[in-house]
Amino acid sequence: MRTHLSASAAILSATVLFFLGCSSSKPGLVGNPEKVCKEKYAQARKDYDKGHDADAQTKLRDITVDCAGYDYVEEAQFLLGQSYYRTEQWLEAETEFGILVQNWERTKHMEEARWKICRSAFFQAPPWDRDPSLTQGAMEKERAFVADYPRGTWSDSARADLADLVGRLAERRYETGKLYLKMDEPLAATIYFKLLLKEYPESDKVPPARIDMARAYSKLFQFDRAKECLDSLAMDSALAKPYDKKIVAARKDLESARGDFEAKRAREAAEARQGQL
Repeated sequence: MRTHLSASAAILSATVLFFLGCSSSKPGLVGNPEKVCKEKYAQARKDYDKGHDADAQTKLRDITVDCAGYDYVEEAQFLLGQSYYRTEQWLEAETEFGILVQNWERTKHMEEARWKICRSAFFQAPPWDRDPSLTQGAMEKERAFVADYPRGTWSDSARADLADLVGRLAERRYETGKLYLKMDEPLAATIYFKLLLKEYPESDKVPPARIDMARAYSKLFQFDRAKECLDSLAMDSALAKPYDKKIVAARKDLESARGDFEAKRAREAAEARQGQL
C-alpha cells in the first residue's frame, strides 16, 4: 500500500514540475490575453517576413478574430490583406483590405488599402466578351479612388487601370454593333454604337464606331445621318487622323449608296409614270 502511494506521489510531482517547466518557457502568457495575442502577432509577423504566407494567413486570421481591441490587430488585418495580395489571391485580398478600410477609418494604410482594393478588383475583371458586372464594379472602385486621391501615390496607375476597364466595356459595345452590322441588322447596330458614344466617349473605340455607324445608317437609307457621323469624327483632327483612309473610303461608299438609292427611286418613278399611260 505504501509503495502504491509513493508511486502516485512521484507521478503527481513529476506532472506538476512538467507544467511548471512549460509555463516558465513563456512567463506571463498564461491568463494574460494581451501577451498571448502579442506573442501570436510576433510569430505571424515572422512567418510573413519569411514569405511563409499560408502559415502567416492562418495566424493573422486568428489574431483578427481572437484579439479584437488590441492595437496590433489593425496591423494584422493589413498584413493579412498584403499576404493575399502578394500571392495573387485577389478576391481574398479585396475582402481583407475592405475590412481594414471599413473598421479602421483612420488607419495609416488607408490610401494603400484603397488602392489595392481597386487593383484586386481590376485583376478579377474579365475580358470584354464575358459578364461585365465585375468590370463595372472595378470601374466604380477606381473612379472613387481617383476622386478621393486625385494626386495620390497610385492615382496615375488607377487612371491607367480605369482606361483599360473602360476600353473593355467599350469594345463589348463596339463588337456587338459590328456583329449586328454583319448580320444585316443595321438598326440594332446603330443602337449599340450610340450606346458606346454615350457611355464611353473617352474610349479609343469612338472613331471606328462612328465610321461603322455611318455604314449602318447608309444601309437604312438615312444618308444625312451617315454624313453627320463622318463629319463629326472629321471635326476632331487629332482623333480622326489615324482613320483618314477609312473615313475617305466610308464617304465614297456613302455617296455610292446614295447614288444607287436615288437611281432606284428615279427608275421606280419612271416605271410608275409609264404604268399610268
